[in-house]
Amino acid sequence: MLITLVAFAGCAKMESAPAPEQAVSFEVARYARTKAVAITEFTSFSSKAFLYAEGVDGVQMFFGNNGETITWRPATSEWTPSHPYYWPKGEESYINFVSWRASEGIVPTTVTETSFVVTRTVEADDQLLIADEAWRCTSNLTTYRFNGVVSGVPTLFHHVLAKVQVNMKMTTETDPDDALVTYEVVLQNARIEGLYDTGTLSLTNSDPSASETRAWAGPASNAYLWTLDQNSNGNDVVMVSSSTSLSETPTAILPERSFIPQALGNGIVLHLTYTVTTKSNGVVTSSETDIPAEIKLNTIKNLSNVAITDWLPNTIYNYNLIINPISKQILLEPLVESEWDFADDINVTVE
Repeated sequence: MLITLVAFAGCAKMESAPAPEQAVSFEVARYARTKAVAITEFTSFSSKAFLYAEGVDGVQMFFGNNGETITWRPATSEWTPSHPYYWPKGEESYINFVSWRASEGIVPTTVTETSFVVTRTVEADDQLLIADEAWRCTSNLTTYRFNGVVSGVPTLFHHVLAKVQVNMKMTTETDPDDALVTYEVVLQNARIEGLYDTGTLSLTNSDPSASETRAWAGPASNAYLWTLDQNSNGNDVVMVSSSTSLSETPTAILPERSFIPQALGNGIVLHLTYTVTTKSNGVVTSSETDIPAEIKLNTIKNLSNVAITDWLPNTIYNYNLIINPISKQILLEPLVESEWDFADDINVTVE
């Protein structure tokens, strides 16, 4: 009888219930859902998944050849595919994930585990973000501690474009020595000449046998990540084409917009034409029109008194220009450069 009981106990252990299946979800750094100032708020992104499983030769497309759209589900506070996919259970099985967010019309020509390629003529409202690749994933993880609860494929996006804003104002509207004398400054036109707007983003990643997450890398010695089309700098960026009155409050003559990252060579020039009118007790005493100004962008300095000679990806550049109506000079406040700002309530580190 003793032998029978032992044998029965052994059988019961072998027939224990299998582990429940776990659906694949994504854990995206919180800014991707809440930020609406530095980036356009979005509720979906694209992802490709590459499955390695026992008995499978080579790489298989887990989400299909065209990838999947991952969507934010407010009801469950999750980023999930259009229908459930489940993590493989084999001890040697894992999945690599490549995720990106692109504005409509931006279609990558290559998306593999080790290569991501896009060719684009960049437009003002373009958004293109690429997440660090998630390597050798076997289950949902809590990496960025979104709400401290939601877990999934660790997904941290980086912008691969630069953003620029140009503000202008006048130093004073009233003569500091004579309150009866006032000034009016009208910006007649403003444009940037010489910028490149087309290029190819060609990123590579490290050995797919690595683990955890890996940031993408651009061409060797290329901080811009993009290779420029050298024939694409023929169109000026027009900021003001008709009379615009300036005051002591800054006016965004170029609202924040996207640009292709690039070096600011000597040929990239800001051209301005403006008018200064002087009044005494409300009566015009002088008016000078068509005052020209040309400023090479690579001569404008930042807060550290260092000239900004390029626009890098994932960075916002805020130029502040001031016209002195008395001397009729253009004053350059320090350029403010910063990484993309994120919402105040973010509780994770984002880049």
